[in-house]
Amino acid sequence: MIAIKKFIILFTLLLVSACGYHLRGGIDLPDDLKNIYIQGASSQLTESLKKSLRSSDGGLVETPEEAGLVIQVIKEDMRRRVLSLSSTGRANEYELYYLLDFNLIDAEGNQLSEKQIIELSRDYFNDQEDVLGKDNEEQLIRKEMYRKAVKSMISRSRIALEKGNQ
Repeated sequence: MIAIKKFIILFTLLLVSACGYHLRGGIDLPDDLKNIYIQGASSQLTESLKKSLRSSDGGLVETPEEAGLVIQVIKEDMRRRVLSLSSTGRANEYELYYLLDFNLIDAEGNQLSEKQIIELSRDYFNDQEDVLGKDNEEQLIRKEMYRKAVKSMISRSRIALEKGNQ
């Protein structure tokens, strides 16, 4: 009976690994993207990039000389605006808007592509009865927007590096 259980567990693990399953956030990185230096970014973006790289066997380095790729942030802006008001004049809906302009530079200091722009926006309902919960929701939405920006940045970096190597 124990041998059958072990076989079932082993078989399930083989099936899961064979189908390409990987943990959320894990990305297969080329060697040039394993060591990235980011310049001029907010602490939230830097932390999100660090987490994403750590889950993909990469990391942020301390100096541009150590990096296979330098991400030079030109402009980063996170804004919140009111979309609708209640009859009492309080905000019912908000929109979070995130803008990121950056350049990609290779290890030799050559610019890999033109300036890259990422724009993300997200609306959410503001329940006047649950103020603390909505503040937590906004923080989660912001973190998710940073994760999406990092994923897009890494994808664009991969494409720029592939074009540069051709």
